[in-house]
Amino acid sequence: MSHLEDLPQELKSRVEEIIAKYPPSEEVFVSLMNFLIQQKSNDDPKRKKTQESLAKSTRALTPSNSLESLQGTNIMLQLPDLSIQSPFRRRLNLVFGAVKGEKKAYLALSKSLESKPELILRDITPGNAKFACILNVPEKKALRYLLVCYNQNEGNVYKNEPLLIQFNHDILQEQFGSLLGGKTFSQYLTSQLALVDFKVIDCALDDTFSVPAYKKTKEGYLFFLPEYIIFGFKKPIDVFKSSDIVSITYDCITRMTFNVHLEVKVGSETQKHEYSMIDQKEFENIDKYVKLKEVKDNSMSDEHKAQSHLKNNSGAPGDLAEAAKLVPGGEQLIPNGNTANNDVDDEDDDDDDNYQVGDSDDNHSDVSAAADYEDEEVEREEEDGTYNEYVNENAPSSTFTPGTLGSLEQFGGFDENLQQELQDLQKDLDLDINELQKAGYI
Repeated sequence: MSHLEDLPQELKSRVEEIIAKYPPSEEVFVSLMNFLIQQKSNDDPKRKKTQESLAKSTRALTPSNSLESLQGTNIMLQLPDLSIQSPFRRRLNLVFGAVKGEKKAYLALSKSLESKPELILRDITPGNAKFACILNVPEKKALRYLLVCYNQNEGNVYKNEPLLIQFNHDILQEQFGSLLGGKTFSQYLTSQLALVDFKVIDCALDDTFSVPAYKKTKEGYLFFLPEYIIFGFKKPIDVFKSSDIVSITYDCITRMTFNVHLEVKVGSETQKHEYSMIDQKEFENIDKYVKLKEVKDNSMSDEHKAQSHLKNNSGAPGDLAEAAKLVPGGEQLIPNGNTANNDVDDEDDDDDDNYQVGDSDDNHSDVSAAADYEDEEVEREEEDGTYNEYVNENAPSSTFTPGTLGSLEQFGGFDENLQQELQDLQKDLDLDINELQKAGYI
């Protein structure tokens, strides 16, 4: 009966009775014994040591060891009633201190010393706090951000998202007064935190700059720091080292704005980040930054130009061409054959030697920029008293087709800038004919 012989006598007798009454059960008992013996052999000393080590490493994060309040701890610095922007929005006290018997300092967000902290970093040394900095709040001279990126908070709450805390630098400068010893408050804060091995970079003093941008529909700022690039501050906050940027690509270039694509190395993989609607006046600063960091510029690569060509030249006349057919005389605007092969040359094509960012009339126009321009035109006309919301039925049609840029001249009466915007729009907009009909354009 194999391993069943090793059972205690009483248990063995009971098993034998069951087998006598139901012989097929013997196979089940044998299989069970073999399984238990195999499990026991796996519980060797090395396995036990690993389990004990794992338990020890997580012990500090268990509820029984978490801080129920900050009372009884050694408080080093407390900044009351600050605006917490991430990972939640609330006004709380920022407290730095140390638990008695522990050599490491903590960072806590709490309503008071008596209440349970809303969030606490029990370890703010470089092993857990990956990056921390003080940033200027764009367009608000007195305000600063404290940004802290870390691996783990106590309890792993809020998905361990970065901390973003806003404070009024001028008010704290006044409150701390003579304690600063001639330093600014930011300088005093960074020097005090350095004593507990918490390195905070004061980027308000370094050669840094920020630019307004969008990530999809989220409006924010791109911060270019000496060693990092940050986009924020609506979730998720992007933070990555400038040394991890594989390449940059400038796209959707108009006279007013452009987009930036960053390819960033993350471990063994790469991630792509797109930031749009960046003002043209910011191009020089960004270009200097990426050149200083020796980042590869893929804007003129064959792959990028091929993608742009495929995106903007589908080989078909498109909806605008179909719409033109529905307008009396509109067929005159449609050239014979494929409109994508029209002979009209763009003065500043990507292939030209004199192509420059910001001077493009090519396929990179931004729809929002054109819409903004149209709104500005309407506002100016309303102020002058010349705006009329009704269209003159006898006026010539402005419908045109991709590839027939020169044909706009036959209609005349176009403002030069407006004509250029129409040329840009005809390349980028993919309008639905039914929507044009509903709007009364055709």
